[in-house]
Amino acid sequence: MTTGFILEQAAAFWSRAGRPVPYPRDLDEPIAVALPLAVTRLPRLWLRDAEAYLARAQLPVPGGEPDRPLHGCLFALGGQGWVMLDGAAPPEERRFTLAHETAHFICDYLVPRARAVERIGPAITEALDGMRPPAVAERAAAALAGAPIGLHMHLMARREHGPIGCQEIEGAETRADQLALELLAPAGEVERRLRVAGPPRSHRDRVKLAEGLLMRDFGLPPVIAAGYAEPLCRAAFGGRSFRDWLAG
Repeated sequence: MTTGFILEQAAAFWSRAGRPVPYPRDLDEPIAVALPLAVTRLPRLWLRDAEAYLARAQLPVPGGEPDRPLHGCLFALGGQGWVMLDGAAPPEERRFTLAHETAHFICDYLVPRARAVERIGPAITEALDGMRPPAVAERAAAALAGAPIGLHMHLMARREHGPIGCQEIEGAETRADQLALELLAPAGEVERRLRVAGPPRSHRDRVKLAEGLLMRDFGLPPVIAAGYAEPLCRAAFGGRSFRDWLAG
């Protein structure tokens, strides 16, 4: 479930941050050291609050979308990013939202931007940042690298179900979820703790044990822990056994 790219980006983040922090991990300080990413909390976060923040900062305001509550949002331009969080959310929700938006900043902004610079050279940053129209070669290089031109924006709407392993969550969202989880609850460390806890009687018992572990030791929200536990256990220990199937 955890790809080489995800492991590479997680390792690079902690290398830049200096060292991993204890569990449950709050990423504010590591982000401040490792990334050009500012974090702001508002008492309540709605789309109109994010748009007002952009306007005050004299940044482009996309607009056109209906107002709605958000867990968090990300803006990136000029090689820098800003994350806004719903400050009224429970601590575990804020923890995962910050990790998720940080993952988007890395995977969907910094890494593609670096690829585009590698293809064309530093001059392409002027086009990526909207300072001038991109040349044909620059537009092609940006597209191949997946680098956004102009303001990059991601909105994290509220979810009712765990995102991990859901077929409808694909592409960038899956990648951001996986990196966020690898930063907060690395699969290898979760697996190690499950093995220390001893062999549960069934796959279902192991999944329940993993859910509790993810919430208690790693500070994940219940809906995220529930979505992560089953595919993690399946990847680490295999799926349901024949005995599990017989037991229903």
